[in-house]
Amino acid sequence: MKIAVFIDGGNLYRRLKEINIKSTSRFDYAGFVNFVANNNPPGYIGYYIGQIKYDEGDQKTMQLYANQQKLFKYLENSIPSIKIIRGHIQKFGKIYKEKGVDVKLALDIYRLANKDIYDKAIVISSDGDLVPAIELVQNENKKSVEYIGFRGKASFALMKECKSTRLLTYDNIKQFESKPDLS
Repeated sequence: MKIAVFIDGGNLYRRLKEINIKSTSRFDYAGFVNFVANNNPPGYIGYYIGQIKYDEGDQKTMQLYANQQKLFKYLENSIPSIKIIRGHIQKFGKIYKEKGVDVKLALDIYRLANKDIYDKAIVISSDGDLVPAIELVQNENKKSVEYIGFRGKASFALMKECKSTRLLTYDNIKQFESKPDLS
């Protein structure tokens, strides 16, 4: 069975922060992907994230940009086959919001199904905006979509639409937190 894993990076990042995994560069993404794929090597792994724009005049933005670049490098080193698909981040006053990420994720779910890249998509997100794409690939392309959500933060729309659902617990996720290198 051909598997594709679609990771909503912003959504996963928020869940990691909520369970006190403060450094996403200490998270074992390769182990996590292997876990959600039930030890079946995925033919496609996409990590969808809003890219922070470098703004030399804004210290916070410069730090966020630097941290995100470290994360991208870490992901590419951890999973050489990963595709990092970037939307963008817009600043609204003091609030930062992702733009274009869920659209790119939905389009890739549909586009890769049409190219027969996968038989089963594993979607790690809680964004109900993905439902139309999932509905299309399950009904028209006869693909299976599994929703991976987070207990207590699940999307009922995705649970209802996807062929299967797994809601991860704190322990499921915490096991992939790497210990800091003390050397």
